Amino acid sequence: MFKFFRSNIFRILLGVTLILSGILFYTFAFSENGLFDVMSYITLPFEKISAEISNHAISFLGERKKSYELELEIETLENEIRSLRNMVVDYYDTKKENAQYAKYYDLKKENNSLKFVSASVVGKDPGEFFQGFTIDRGSLAGISENDAVITENGIVGYVFYVNANSSKVKTVLSPDVKIGVVDKISLDCGVISGNIELADQNLTRMTLIPSHNNINPGDFVVSSGLSGMYPKNLLLGKIISLEYDSDNASNYAIVEPFEKIKDVQDVFVVVEFQGKGKIVENTIKEDIHSGTQEDVKYS
Repeated sequence: MFKFFRSNIFRILLGVTLILSGILFYTFAFSENGLFDVMSYITLPFEKISAEISNHAISFLGERKKSYELELEIETLENEIRSLRNMVVDYYDTKKENAQYAKYYDLKKENNSLKFVSASVVGKDPGEFFQGFTIDRGSLAGISENDAVITENGIVGYVFYVNANSSKVKTVLSPDVKIGVVDKISLDCGVISGNIELADQNLTRMTLIPSHNNINPGDFVVSSGLSGMYPKNLLLGKIISLEYDSDNASNYAIVEPFEKIKDVQDVFVVVEFQGKGKIVENTIKEDIHSGTQEDVKYS
């Protein structure tokens, strides 16, 4: 033990103790807050580090809060935009329906027995030469096969296929369509039937007209009403020219439909009218090249 007090280690420890004691004495002697200042000096770096950590934490939480608020605001705005977009779509649908029904009432005033189903074109077959199309209403809306299809401008064709929610339409440009018509000026009768050579020009033909007739270019052609498919006096088109078919020794007229078939977007399907389904077999006495008379049936 005595050796320790005489050792160099003891001397070093004693010297350090004296130095520290002197510092403490000096601090207490010349500063009222000496101990506090010493401790502050020792702890100052740690306080700075702690403050920096706190500031970063506050900044981080603030940014997270701000980010959350922005995300919430963006979501709210997106919902409002979605709602406004739906309102715009509903507005245009309503506007379109109102426009359709305005045309419906114009037709209704002239043909008060007519009942319609409005429909829109939803598909066209690119390989269809006669501009046939599909509409978005079917049997659930009361549509049946052979119902007439019209627009405010005139007859378009008829329904030839129906399922629950859609229907297919053949147009007046097709040879499959046969419509009894009357020249509104001359009162000469005939049958509208399409022709492949005329279809791409939006033209059709009025066939089976009398050899002696008073048809002139510019005359209007309307449905005769003598069939169970098309009501009477629906506009169809106007006469472009009167022609003669030497192969069949018969007259025919080129007719331009009032409706541009390839541009049709909205239609009315005639689901009911007075005399619907009661097909009348009307006879048209036509002079044939041989001079004999022939009865022709049409619908």
